[in-house]
Amino acid sequence: MAYKIIFVFLKLLSRLPFWCLHLISDFLYLLLYYVIGYRKKVILSNLSIAFPNNSLKENKKIAKKFVKHFADFLIESLKTLSISEKELQKRYVYINEHLALEQIKAGKSLMMVTGHYGNWEWLFYLRKITKILSWAAYTPLSNRIFDKLMVTNRERYGLKVVPSKKAASTLARYNKEGTQFVNCLMSDQSPRKDYKYRAVFLGKEIPFFIGPEAYAKKYNLPVFYGRIKKIARSKYTVEIIPITVSPQETEDGWITSEYIRLMEEDIKNAPEYYLWSHRRFKHASFAK
Repeated sequence: MAYKIIFVFLKLLSRLPFWCLHLISDFLYLLLYYVIGYRKKVILSNLSIAFPNNSLKENKKIAKKFVKHFADFLIESLKTLSISEKELQKRYVYINEHLALEQIKAGKSLMMVTGHYGNWEWLFYLRKITKILSWAAYTPLSNRIFDKLMVTNRERYGLKVVPSKKAASTLARYNKEGTQFVNCLMSDQSPRKDYKYRAVFLGKEIPFFIGPEAYAKKYNLPVFYGRIKKIARSKYTVEIIPITVSPQETEDGWITSEYIRLMEEDIKNAPEYYLWSHRRFKHASFAK
């Protein structure tokens, strides 16, 4: 009952036009940044690590822009509950999708990697582009109501979500069944301190998820990067960039390093759109 009440309220709110939701976002930004001080220490700490040559003033400027974008991201996530396919097509435009579709037409399953950058939530629309099973692993939320809301949102246009603990078994099952799919992964989260693989990300050596590369090599999945760019408020492009169509022919670590390189390019070009509010470098050491 609690879920139904919250869902109905949020869905009604989501039906407001974007201009009205942007006013709410403006207020939310002021509340988050100036009143609550939302994770300000974490954000500035991350920025000081990623951009050591910046002054505190420069990083505070990026932090403000990030919180303003994050407020937009929150109302965009809310809008997902009711946004029409026609409006989503105008606001989330795929570029070079034919490169991925060529591999799909050849009968291959794919891996699409991206990061917590721009609006990654709207990637759920990928199923409408690929026309085949598209799925992503996710970490269930502790709050059952909001977890159900998140799953409902992400599966609205056909994307299937699977708990992270079942990702490996799901990949194995689809491969055994001969099911063609696109697996969407974001591996820029921070794994545990003793995670076996480490890589240099934004000048720091940190534990880094190697899953996408391992799965791509094991099942011979072509790997593509989704470059998300914010071109206006609540308007994005997603450029499909091939990393490799022959993963088993690459050296160990190369796919991961290419993914990191592409992520770093995006972050350095427009740092305010990266998710700085989570502790990316909590297990970091200086790069050698």
